[in-house]
Amino acid sequence: QRQAEDVVTVASKFKQRYECRLPPAAVRRQPDPEEEAQLYNGSGVAELLRPMGAAPCLVKTKDWWTYEFCYGKHIQQYHVEESEVKGDVLFLGYYQSAFDWDDETAKASKQHRLKRYHSQSYVNGSRCDLTGRAREAEVRFLCEEGAGDYIARVDEPQSCSYVLTVHTTRICHHPFLRPPAGAAPQPILCQPALSPAQYVEYVRAQVSDTKRKVEEISEELKTLDTRLWSERDAETPAQPPEGAPAAHGDTAPGDEPDPAKEAAFWERVHEVTGKASSQQDNARVSPQRPRGRPHTRKKIHFKVIRSPGDLLQFIEELKESTKKAKEKASEEEEEAAVVKASPDPPVPEEPAAGERERPEEEED
Repeated sequence: QRQAEDVVTVASKFKQRYECRLPPAAVRRQPDPEEEAQLYNGSGVAELLRPMGAAPCLVKTKDWWTYEFCYGKHIQQYHVEESEVKGDVLFLGYYQSAFDWDDETAKASKQHRLKRYHSQSYVNGSRCDLTGRAREAEVRFLCEEGAGDYIARVDEPQSCSYVLTVHTTRICHHPFLRPPAGAAPQPILCQPALSPAQYVEYVRAQVSDTKRKVEEISEELKTLDTRLWSERDAETPAQPPEGAPAAHGDTAPGDEPDPAKEAAFWERVHEVTGKASSQQDNARVSPQRPRGRPHTRKKIHFKVIRSPGDLLQFIEELKESTKKAKEKASEEEEEAAVVKASPDPPVPEEPAAGERERPEEEED
């Protein structure tokens, strides 16, 4: 199966293969510097750098050593203390040659074009005690917009063999050395590259995992429903109606009923029953709602569940509403207890009749 142009296959250190989809900006063809060079009519690289020969030498201090680069002449290394050179002055090399961009052999080498730098070779420097050969150096010129000429870094990849990196704005107009246009970072999406058998196994695992989550949610709903009903039953306990006769089992075995007591009991029952029936008749004639209890209607709320995530959210909402109902009930109980415990305000006593008349007698 042929991959798309924007898909790249990579592997992790555990040999797991991934297919990564590149953003459109990465797939888009970049302009070829060779094509740009054919349209370029400006000066060559050597001509752009030639004014550096008349400019002051570049100096950089790194740790113990100070490096001095004079374009097209030489490179020196020495130690400075209190603005004075102390000890010997070592030559890292004298100018020999520069990279020729028009040479066919140089064109075959893509290193300079890929890294976008121009180089010069400096040889026949001071003798190296470690290798017994003369020191040598390579100077690499890189474009940096808005900067002057300066030594950015000094490296020694091998003993007595040096690489000086010089940043300058002089070569930024050349198409071979101009840096490519910068682009904002783009995300690269990767996913495991599965075979058909692995994909079937993955789908089965997904189905099994979804089924397990649904079962867990169902069990949690059952538990929540049971808890809600038990709390509701605990809040409204069943009470026997007033005036109901006691159960027959309350009479101790062996006790014989007293005829006089039974007659008095039934008279009392008829009396209470008559009062209750008269009260019911009055209630039928003029029904009144108890004060402080407005007529309420039960509201039913519907919620559409489309995914396991909606179901989990609904469960959390039920838990939160139950918690708020408990808090509200406890607050009402505390308020009722405070009201019940507060004593009635004292009623001011009226003065006696003699006390009212006493001020008038004193005035007389």
